[in-house]
Amino acid sequence: MKRAKFQSIRLKQLTTQLTPDQPIQAVTRPTGGWIKAIRGALGLSQRELATRLSRSPQAVHQLENSEAAGTITLAQLEAAAGAMGCRLIYTFVPGRGTLADLADPQRAQSDRALRHSMALEGQAVAEDSSAT
Repeated sequence: MKRAKFQSIRLKQLTTQLTPDQPIQAVTRPTGGWIKAIRGALGLSQRELATRLSRSPQAVHQLENSEAAGTITLAQLEAAAGAMGCRLIYTFVPGRGTLADLADPQRAQSDRALRHSMALEGQAVAEDSSAT
């Protein structure tokens, strides 16, 4: 019963974090890794995931450990995701701002200063995501 309640809570947490309307910057890797978190939320045992991967439960345990340690390969992550009905999305996300800000930090700083000044004068404008 306790396991089912934990699974339900974890499923709700991950569902909230992974909804399409959440910005990708809001997604954070679970401490134990995605394989373990998703497997647990779906109520799959290591043995069940191992069967889906045509591997041993020990191999799944090792996959989870290598993901948590940061030594897993993209191919391994992709296989595990597929076995759980998910797909792997691999990307880089700017730590702050946008890629354009990273490419031209001086312009980004002056843009922020201008927006701040205009807001102080009651002339704030909406962000234009199509501007370059």
